[in-house]
Amino acid sequence: MPMIDRTGAKALMPDPVVREILTGVRTQSVAMRLMRRLPNMVSGTQSQPVLSALPIADFVNGDAGMKVTTNAMWDKKTMTVGEIAAIVPIPQAVLDDAQYDIWGEVRPLIEEQIGRVFDKATLSVRNLKAPAEWPDPIVPAAIAAGNVVTAGTGIDIAADISSLLSLMEDDGYDVTSIAAQRKLRGMLRDLRDNNNNPIYQPMTGTTPGSIYGVNTDLVAPGTWNATDALALAGEWANAVYALRQDITYQVFDTGAITDDDGKVIYNLLQQDMVAMRVVMRIAWQVANPINIDRPFGTGYPFAVLAPV
Repeated sequence: MPMIDRTGAKALMPDPVVREILTGVRTQSVAMRLMRRLPNMVSGTQSQPVLSALPIADFVNGDAGMKVTTNAMWDKKTMTVGEIAAIVPIPQAVLDDAQYDIWGEVRPLIEEQIGRVFDKATLSVRNLKAPAEWPDPIVPAAIAAGNVVTAGTGIDIAADISSLLSLMEDDGYDVTSIAAQRKLRGMLRDLRDNNNNPIYQPMTGTTPGSIYGVNTDLVAPGTWNATDALALAGEWANAVYALRQDITYQVFDTGAITDDDGKVIYNLLQQDMVAMRVVMRIAWQVANPINIDRPFGTGYPFAVLAPV
């Protein structure tokens, strides 16, 4: 299929644009901001070792006592690559207007949509087009594990969040961040401690808000079902993602764009349009390594603050 190649598109998309798109996607995606990024994958699947048995130690009984023997064991968590893509059709007349900041308009749309798809698939709802090997999204998995505190359980919403943190700490996890709906921010804003100091520190510039010293990161509307969770707390280093390759792009000036039923939405040649296609191949996984508080690997590294 004829297309505008990398050289032909250079004026539209200089080399740094790809890196900027990836940075923009990470900014748009709360999951990618909070999860731990692993090095790029070299194949479609990759195993992530997870500690499954702890070494032990003990005192030696007297001068000739026997020293305890021990070992450690690891299980494998498999990461499987899924492909997320976006196609943005653009009228040729727009491209012909030299004063029009085409990337200034298109890039935020691409970044927002890719980030939203990844967030929903990893946090909220299993995407039927995603690899079957992907783990269950974190919110329903935390609920299934029983890691839930219902808003209104404590004296106020701050007490509920404190209970959420305690629930994680009892399982041997340290909450590193809380992803929350915007409405939670309003519920926290007017709360004061005994010295009339705000309990919640609002976001300033690029610094996220915080409560009890834990960062709160706002999720985009629709990231998860509002009836399932007000907030999601967790030790986010246990959720990891990796790219199979950096984001790629191509620009096409012929071909047709269809819907899932095969109906033509745009005919690029006939409608004098070009289409910019951006593809990201990504994998993710949730590790649940054992620790001294959970020697048998029970528990889950995330907990949900549920609405009433």
